[in-house]
Amino acid sequence: MSTAEGFPPSTETSALYYKAVVSIAIYFTTVLSALAICIHRTRLTAHNALYCLIAVSSLFTTWFYIISWFHKEYVALGSDLDRFIVESDLFVQAYAIVTNTLPKWWWSSQLLILTGTALTCWSVEGQSLRLAASKDKSKTWTPTWWFVLLGFFGSMSVGGPLFLAQLDPVPKKQAHVRSVPTLMALLILLGEISVMATPFLPSMSKPFTINLILTHALFLLPSLMKFDPTNHKGWSTVSLPRLYFILSLIALLSHAMYTMPFVFSPIMPFKALYRALWFNHCQTSISADLVFNNVLAALYMIQSSRKLNKVWIGVVLSLVMPILSVSTVLPLYLGWRERQLVEAPAEKENDKKKK
Repeated sequence: MSTAEGFPPSTETSALYYKAVVSIAIYFTTVLSALAICIHRTRLTAHNALYCLIAVSSLFTTWFYIISWFHKEYVALGSDLDRFIVESDLFVQAYAIVTNTLPKWWWSSQLLILTGTALTCWSVEGQSLRLAASKDKSKTWTPTWWFVLLGFFGSMSVGGPLFLAQLDPVPKKQAHVRSVPTLMALLILLGEISVMATPFLPSMSKPFTINLILTHALFLLPSLMKFDPTNHKGWSTVSLPRLYFILSLIALLSHAMYTMPFVFSPIMPFKALYRALWFNHCQTSISADLVFNNVLAALYMIQSSRKLNKVWIGVVLSLVMPILSVSTVLPLYLGWRERQLVEAPAEKENDKKKK
């Protein structure tokens, strides 16, 4: 270990050093393993080529800025690797940087609030894939939590498109809307509340760190649950469109609350949002992640609505998404789509009767 001035070795420092090394090793092992598994399970086809392109573009863009931020912090600590390892709590520090002012939180909140919708979609569709694979051995299934880990610790706009690339492009007809366990819905909604509490806690404080860990735990647990989305058991389940609507409403209220100051306050001009975008490499990375998620959501909505012969819905929602936020529009679309998959077969049956 370094013996540079200002960083004398001690028993306590040595313990912190080895703890930090283990934490960093676990972090990068998790990210790289999740990335390798998700890529390995992704088959490049004409349908998912654009999803793969978004994933690759996001990976290089977001991690270019993350690594640049690592390097800047390393230089700021005197280019002393041992000191950098011990004194830099990069995981907590990253969240502190992107939440400590309103302009920066305007960007970050949209991405973090979107997590609830992403987890709901990934969990439901992942369980549908698991059940299909159990009935047809020729089909493969990758546990959802791999994509969650990649999204949490890597980039949401890398895990998201790789997950969507697994899905069948042809929509499946359903007898009724799908549902999720009530416990899962509560965990996701509590995760959203935890996200909204983030900017109200002192940065880098113990409550801030505890809330950060709680947020990730609440969002990770649903991906570990096994359930049948087609089963409905009264109060023990929540219909999928209803949960999506609640998530959309939460996102709309959050986005409106943080956008209004830029509309009505003379001390918060819109150009402050642009300056915040480039304030720090870490902030630029999370903002780029948000932009890629907007592109991904627009692509998904247009492609899937075209399969339902209502492409105009996807186009209109994509156009209003920059105003209402992706975290508002995407769950609204997913809830609408879920109902369309039920209503379409009924409409066809009525048409047959008329003929």
